[in-house]
Amino acid sequence: MELKKLTLCILSSSSLALVGCGGDSAGEPTPEVEALSAYTDLTWSAGADELVGLTYPAGASNGPLVALKRSTGSDDSVTHTLMTADANTKEFEAVEGVTLDKNYYRDVVALPVSGTYEGESIDTVLVATCGYAEASYLEGGELPDQGSGLDRVGALANEKIAIQPIEEVAVPTVTPAVLSLHLLGTDFSAEIDITDVQEPLSLVDCHSLGGLYVADLSSKGRSSVEVSLFLTGLDQYGEYAILEAGFGFDYDTFTLGEYGFGLDQTNMAPLGAIEEDPEDDYFFAAAFEGDTYLLDDMKGEARATIDGNPFSGNSQEGALITDLVLSGNTLLGVSADAGLAGIDFGGEEIVMLSEGDYANCIDQLALNGTTVWCHDATEEGTLIEFTVPEVPQSEVMEESQPEVVARKVAIAGSSKEEAEQIKAELEGAGAEVEVK
Repeated sequence: MELKKLTLCILSSSSLALVGCGGDSAGEPTPEVEALSAYTDLTWSAGADELVGLTYPAGASNGPLVALKRSTGSDDSVTHTLMTADANTKEFEAVEGVTLDKNYYRDVVALPVSGTYEGESIDTVLVATCGYAEASYLEGGELPDQGSGLDRVGALANEKIAIQPIEEVAVPTVTPAVLSLHLLGTDFSAEIDITDVQEPLSLVDCHSLGGLYVADLSSKGRSSVEVSLFLTGLDQYGEYAILEAGFGFDYDTFTLGEYGFGLDQTNMAPLGAIEEDPEDDYFFAAAFEGDTYLLDDMKGEARATIDGNPFSGNSQEGALITDLVLSGNTLLGVSADAGLAGIDFGGEEIVMLSEGDYANCIDQLALNGTTVWCHDATEEGTLIEFTVPEVPQSEVMEESQPEVVARKVAIAGSSKEEAEQIKAELEGAGAEVEVK
């Protein structure tokens, strides 16, 4: 991953540190008021508003919930509002001073920051979201034809080798999606193009941000943190990609330090939510050939799968899982259709959970320890709060060789060449395989 450095012009000399949040943005005790019964956006307009991001600041002891709302006007104009709500009032309110001027934004992650700004103590959060110009498939944009993406290797060869090709393939010129950073209650904001300059490859939209990791460097005598996270989205070659982002933030000088993006995997299967896997980087959701998958490697075996869409009941179309959260060994997911899914890792199945109000979950999830919030499909603009439910786990069963073959070929089936390669490897081990 190639790192760059971007310095931001901040007019004040300030000192911030990574700690848990509490109180208001001026450091004063928050006055006691009667709280709503559930976290609610009182300005919500049914049919016009959509919740496209929800998170609890990673590691915060008493942080606010952070939400991202998309609003569509009567003239089809689209705007986005970053909101926060604390536990005292449970009312979501727009964050002042944050400009979101891209056509689309999706997902949020956040980390708590506390310290001194312009001579006053503040408790706040650093928020990251993704902005982009064109509608992704999650906004109803067109899906690329599976298997017909532009050949990235061929495009790079034509760019780098001074030989006239028979049919020249140009590297696409695109407007990259941006990682948009905002330190709430301050002047700090930054936008970074989501581009791996070594490939070169850019995301043109985003489907999910996840796997946030923060390293505080104060023990090394540095007033900064290093932040990393994963992103899923569509790249300029018409493939779906997973990139890792990394950036530094100096809380003494309010400067964004070194930053960069590294391509991890690409595939033609539509990707959804991504979340940390403590044992192997990340989990991510995908829909392919009418089924729903949870994977940790695009060319490996699925960690869990289910036929069709378990949220909508559509047996012909895989679910577009929009958010995942992990608590201990429990992984939960939601989609644009109501329902809460859990992962039976032993049985390698995606299962639906229906014993509580969480059966009405939709769109987005947030997690703090064992407490979960989700958007309420029966009362839009309101969150359901619940304790992480138990997901029944099956005993680990040994699979037969044909079952392993079928699964590997299905996952790699977005590329005929990859499927043929797996077929050859497994036939060499004595398995009979048919690639359709």
